[in-house]
Amino acid sequence: MMEQKLARSVSIIGTSTLPQRYFDDPMYEGLSIYELWACACHQAMEDAGVKPRDIDKIVYSQMANYVTAGNVLAMVGTLEEWIGLAGKPIIHIEQACASGYIAFMEACNAVASGKCDIVLVAGIETPKHFNSRNQPAHMIRPIAEYEEWWSPGRALFDTTYYRFDGVSDNLLTDEQARLYMKNYGVSEETIDDTYNAMAVNLRRNASRNPRAAERREFAEIAKENGFDDVMEYMRSEEHNRKITRFIRKRGSVLHNVAAGAIVVCSSDIAKKFSQKPIEVIDFASSSNTQRFPYCFHQMNVDVRDALYKDDIDPNELDLMITTVMTSGEQLDSAEVFGYLPEGKGYQYELDGRTCFDGDKPINPHGGDLSFGHAFGASGINMLSEAILQMRGEAGDCQVQKDVRKCLVRGMGGGHTTVGIILETKE
Repeated sequence: MMEQKLARSVSIIGTSTLPQRYFDDPMYEGLSIYELWACACHQAMEDAGVKPRDIDKIVYSQMANYVTAGNVLAMVGTLEEWIGLAGKPIIHIEQACASGYIAFMEACNAVASGKCDIVLVAGIETPKHFNSRNQPAHMIRPIAEYEEWWSPGRALFDTTYYRFDGVSDNLLTDEQARLYMKNYGVSEETIDDTYNAMAVNLRRNASRNPRAAERREFAEIAKENGFDDVMEYMRSEEHNRKITRFIRKRGSVLHNVAAGAIVVCSSDIAKKFSQKPIEVIDFASSSNTQRFPYCFHQMNVDVRDALYKDDIDPNELDLMITTVMTSGEQLDSAEVFGYLPEGKGYQYELDGRTCFDGDKPINPHGGDLSFGHAFGASGINMLSEAILQMRGEAGDCQVQKDVRKCLVRGMGGGHTTVGIILETKE
């Protein structure tokens, strides 16, 4: 059993399970992002068995509210009113796609310090749509119609001074392939097959997850396009073109609208609310500039070194949930954190051993390539998927073993990486 590193023991007692969808879907017609956020919050509180009056503090994550929500400032007061918590302390976290993970850490710190007993952490994002100014909140328009300067990449990485060119999620993860080839002598063809297999594996996982944004398996799509071998389809420039030297379209992040929420509390009162509390053992983060050589890889190393203590044995981990902005992230993070053997992890992907029913499952929910990725809300929803797996409530994508220990690793904007260790005690 791992020893909790926090000053006061913290447990997860509730989470939401909203699907990852698009605002074009009929199920979202006439809704605003506020309503999705409120739904997630109430769902998580109901799951935890707490009432709004029980919540001491809210930590809310959203990256692009200044454009997509039609506001310059975070709409903290409005959000509180929508969930019946007006007047309670609330903090807005914006740290690119790491926002949800950092918000979770902030919530845990509030409980661990003794300042709060129960904290709600919740995120919202709509990367492809925005609220028009001077229009009701439910009137959502595609981001392509936005008349002002906007791009998720440009918002993070401008083009002058230190500022990047807006494609870091692809080009910086391309570095991971170069480093892997350099260190372990694998060929570019092997990297291509590994990344394609990874995308196939993640889509297979997502096909069994009703919350996933994309659920059609690539094998089925390949047959429709005249390919009997799914890997031949994945290698096809016509159907799965390369967008960088190593990353193909099917290996790049899938953006969607999402909301999610988690309730954490002091472990000494957790059983009062939940029969399946999950303890937060420890967490760590690292931030770097995109100019640092092999930036993503180095942040993984930094977080691992900060997170792993004498009693942390990666061989005891039953599951890994990790951000996959592009294919390279999954392999690099799994090996750096010791979940897969160094220099051999690619074979696990090729053999399908990282699928939900494999012996080394990674992202059984489908990952950012198929489950979906919604900027500031994504970290919370990744944690929620880990929670469902640890409870044994993940449905058809449930891994084929008890998940007692789980590592959740997240990344945001090429400048922040987070590691969180969770454990069930019974």
